[in-house]
Amino acid sequence: MKFDEKHAFDKPAAAVLKMFADRAYFERKYKELGFWNIEVLEHEKSDKKFRIKVRYSTKNDAPLPEFAKKFLAESNVVTQQDAWDLEKKTGRLEAEIRGVPVKVAAEMTLKDEGAGSSNTLKWNIGCGIPLIGGKLEQVVGDDIKSKSKADLAKTREILKSYG
Repeated sequence: MKFDEKHAFDKPAAAVLKMFADRAYFERKYKELGFWNIEVLEHEKSDKKFRIKVRYSTKNDAPLPEFAKKFLAESNVVTQQDAWDLEKKTGRLEAEIRGVPVKVAAEMTLKDEGAGSSNTLKWNIGCGIPLIGGKLEQVVGDDIKSKSKADLAKTREILKSYG
């Protein structure tokens, strides 16, 4: 399953990228979104690259059909890695949901737009299980779309503290 999202910001790409390349942003955002057991597993930053890998627990926001309850619990442990090429303003997000046979990734492109900027996310969700794989991809995609609204609102709020 593939879908695109575009997140608009009222600050230039340089300010947004400064935030996206800050470990404290991720820790604050996940905590304020109500996630728990937040643990930074890996973190690297240089002038050209940024990468962070965080494990956290979160509730499902999308309703779970009966078949999906075999794979997804009411809450799940997610390991997410965000990596950015700071010069090209491109990134990749990868998420693994413990015990769920689904691959989640998004290619990200941040660019100046008008007086602000936007981050385009090209999502790709894959599941190789015959018969139900597509349905499971849809459930995970719906959960991502549901969480995306709160994530974007929190990110815009946190962005106010970045110059």
